[in-house]
Amino acid sequence: MNALPYFLTASLYLLLFYGCYVLLLRRNTFFSLNRAYLLMSIGLSITLPFIELPSGTAESLPVGTITLPAFAVKSERATWSQDQWFWLIYGLGVVVMSLRLGLNLRAIFRLIKRGTAERKSAYTLVRLPKDLNLTPSFSFGQYLVLNHADALTEPDVLLRHEEAHIRQHHTSDVLFLEIVQVAFWFNPVLWLYKRALQEVHEFLADRAVLKTPQPDYPRQLVAYALNVSTTALITPFVSKSTLKQRIVMLHKPQTHRRALLGYVLVLPLAALLTMCSQSERDQPQSEASAQTSVRKPVKVDGEVYTVVENQPEFPGGMEGLGAFMQKNLKYPEAAQKAEVEGRVFVRFIVTKEGDITDVQILKGIGYGADAEAVRVVKSMPRWKPAKQGGQAVNVQYNLPINFQLEEDKVAEKAALYKGIKHFIIDGKEVTEGDITALSPDKIARMDVNKEKAEIIITTK
Repeated sequence: MNALPYFLTASLYLLLFYGCYVLLLRRNTFFSLNRAYLLMSIGLSITLPFIELPSGTAESLPVGTITLPAFAVKSERATWSQDQWFWLIYGLGVVVMSLRLGLNLRAIFRLIKRGTAERKSAYTLVRLPKDLNLTPSFSFGQYLVLNHADALTEPDVLLRHEEAHIRQHHTSDVLFLEIVQVAFWFNPVLWLYKRALQEVHEFLADRAVLKTPQPDYPRQLVAYALNVSTTALITPFVSKSTLKQRIVMLHKPQTHRRALLGYVLVLPLAALLTMCSQSERDQPQSEASAQTSVRKPVKVDGEVYTVVENQPEFPGGMEGLGAFMQKNLKYPEAAQKAEVEGRVFVRFIVTKEGDITDVQILKGIGYGADAEAVRVVKSMPRWKPAKQGGQAVNVQYNLPINFQLEEDKVAEKAALYKGIKHFIIDGKEVTEGDITALSPDKIARMDVNKEKAEIIITTK
């Protein structure tokens, strides 16, 4: 799969899965399931675009196939192609996001190193100095970091809350999401995913604290939040952005089990999107169907043959057909941008009057190539009808059309060097192999003299 279609399809999956989460699952108290759903939906969004459903088109085509040479489309490209610009902009975004992630990680570890560490059974307790008292207490990886004020009292609910984050490896979730954001930096849905995941982390940690009844726990959260600021990547004891929802969830009754159906409903939606996002080569006749109204179909009267005594003939024969296709076939802009190439199989009927009708795509490559093949075939002039037993009959044909972005460089060079006996580089005669090995970037000028049978190259 090409890069741009992949990123678009993966972003579509992310949007679908997040939309399902907000509409069906977010208000549930199945916090562990919500956490698993968010992480798995990100993983599936990244991998599902690579899945290609098997095509129903048979590889062996019926008899009566007209085989033509491959039709190459020459495209003049600027110094910087669209793909190069795409990768440049994308690469810059990846670099910026990678630097952001690296700086955030560096800031956290520098903060931890400034504190006094004490090894506990399940984590490493770090007490920050007094000058960092504005920093909220937080957990990161195996570190439970207390600011100076909390280090003096070591509140039990705070320690248990942050220990739950550590024990359940919530930092790993956040880091995984940060890495995905580096690759999909352009997708704002991932910021919503991050917020939702951190919210679920807080619910899970709150539930761990409430295994021992804490009647004043909501009041403690509100009081603590008054002097808390959020820091990137870390999990603070209280975040103002999630405080209201946490208090609501603390008082919310357990969700009924029938709400579990919401998780099941996501599966058919994902399957439907997988089928819809398949490339058009897996959906033959899709573009052909869209073209049926372009030209009024000719009525086919009588039996349609696939083998006849005298085949129908294009005006001018095979050479005429090849010239017609070469002149009229255009490489679709969408296919050029996506750098898609391949073979399109078109089936059509040549009627007993020589008209072209019932044009269909047997197997396509999408990106406008299928529609272009149908357009050109429908625009063909009348053929000389086929004959069976001396009578004009209808014949069905399958026409393979190759779409290729670039010409065969080997054939191009062979045509260039044909008849050439002398190869000269900077005034010195060399062999054809020396010419072939010379990098195009080093060639300043090339002159071909067919009369003298020589090629003269001036290097930079």
